[in-house]
Amino acid sequence: MASPSALHIHGTADAANDLQDEPASSSVLDVQDFKFAFSRERRERRNNTGALRRLEYFNPLLTMSLTAFIVGGGLGTQEVGTRVTALANFAAERRGMDPTVGTMILEDTEDSLTLEEDAKTTMQILHAPFVITA
Repeated sequence: MASPSALHIHGTADAANDLQDEPASSSVLDVQDFKFAFSRERRERRNNTGALRRLEYFNPLLTMSLTAFIVGGGLGTQEVGTRVTALANFAAERRGMDPTVGTMILEDTEDSLTLEEDAKTTMQILHAPFVITA
């Protein structure tokens, strides 16, 4: 007797809006959640009465965080502080940040092992558009 299928999928994938497994070249992370946090530092200029007269926003940064099941090596086991060359979920410009410009660095990672789930990781990746890596 044939065993039942573990997964049934109905409908088509929406590449523009669906989560993509990472990285696109060889999916080693089964992505469950992907977040983008955009930020800039702010410098305030005040006049002699202390009122704001000018605001400067500089140093744009993008911090991405993802949660995924680890299904292989590569990005799934990459060392913290090393460069990330490409991300499927950040393949095009987003809010003025271009993945082809600057550098992406793997920052904080946290791996978890439980009896209920396979090996899972949470990681943060920093995109610094003015850091140029040769």
